Amino acid sequence: MKMAQNMTARMAALQALLRCEKDGYANLVVRRVLDQSGLSERDKAFAARIVYGTVERRVTLQARLAPFLKRPLEDMPLAVRCILQSGLYQALYMDSVPVHAAVSESVELCRKAKCGSAAGFVNAVLRRAAQTPFQPAFQTEAERLSVCYSVSLPVAKLLLQAYPHRAEAILQSSFSQPQLVVRENWLKTEPGTLGALLQNEQVEAEPLALPGAYRLIGAKDPAALAAFQKGYFWVQGLASQLAVEALQLAPGQRVLDLCAAPGGKTAAIAGHLAGTGEIIACELHENRLGLIRAMAKRLGILNLTVCQNDAAQPNCSLPKADRVLCDVPCSGLGTLAKKPDIRYKQLSQLPKLVQVQKAVLETSAKYVAPGGILVYSTCTINPQENQQVVQAFLKKHPDFVADTPAFEQFGGEAVDKMTLFLPDKACTDGFFIACLKKV
Repeated sequence: MKMAQNMTARMAALQALLRCEKDGYANLVVRRVLDQSGLSERDKAFAARIVYGTVERRVTLQARLAPFLKRPLEDMPLAVRCILQSGLYQALYMDSVPVHAAVSESVELCRKAKCGSAAGFVNAVLRRAAQTPFQPAFQTEAERLSVCYSVSLPVAKLLLQAYPHRAEAILQSSFSQPQLVVRENWLKTEPGTLGALLQNEQVEAEPLALPGAYRLIGAKDPAALAAFQKGYFWVQGLASQLAVEALQLAPGQRVLDLCAAPGGKTAAIAGHLAGTGEIIACELHENRLGLIRAMAKRLGILNLTVCQNDAAQPNCSLPKADRVLCDVPCSGLGTLAKKPDIRYKQLSQLPKLVQVQKAVLETSAKYVAPGGILVYSTCTINPQENQQVVQAFLKKHPDFVADTPAFEQFGGEAVDKMTLFLPDKACTDGFFIACLKKV
């Protein structure tokens, strides 16, 4: 479907959903489509909610549609499939949209999307699906969680195995509205002054328990704020900031950030070093190095070297460091509330991913100076990628011991002297931190 000059919010949402099916991640697709739509900010927000909500509830929506279809949903034209799912999402989950409006607007969207022959079918299916109580029969508990909380069956099984008594609460928390958390740039501001700097932009910065961390209220696009463009803050989740806290930084140290892009942790490291010492930020993909450099320029970080490097392979040109951070590639299962696409991972690549994580941790240890600290972190809650990786490493390396801050005030839970944040109780994303001291 091509963009129309008189684009409506629902047409933009349909365009984005079609691209999500073909091109991938919703957060990237939505921004591109809405930037080209010509919609008002209010309509953009409405369209974005339809897209994110439809993606987030995909499995549930498909299950509720299935009893009223004569052929599988996946056999239908893509546009019809997207219209059915987004229409039902509006009818069931958007209080501002009455059922009759969700249905009639979906029928009209069929005509605008040049699939008018399906209009009657869409009308009948949506009315029945929206008004019929959902009473499915499930064969297993994993199947129930998959359908009711809209995740793939492998994700549901993994969470049930790892957290049999908390899996449902963890999945329920994945529908919560993520907070917009930022970090104050102490290289350009006095600590504790970000709130005052944002007052003129009608944005409230609520201080969090971690010094330098704030929750922004009223900021639709933080990157558009003058305070952001002047380098007074950057966007960084609270758990990510805590991973930097675990490094226990002091001025004058040399720090290696081995999986650095897009640069939030590197920036937090720079804030603690206060212009002293040395930071080396490494990234595997050359096309992401520019993100780190642009961030450093905006924030005024001068003691930084950026280089391309494979963190899983030893690099003799990298020096020993007082502190080493490896925030490794992971399944991302702690970020379902922020990244709805992750809900549907099949996890077939998980064994390969774990091997990469082990290789990165093993390689990272080679750079730690005597008496130094190595922090291993992930944004997943999968034990195979977290404590099991670290435990295997510690068995091979008696010169390292785990001694991680508990971060109990943020909902951290101690696991063999490592720290796990589970999103049903923590005030952060699901996250894992292991602080390993070289003795």
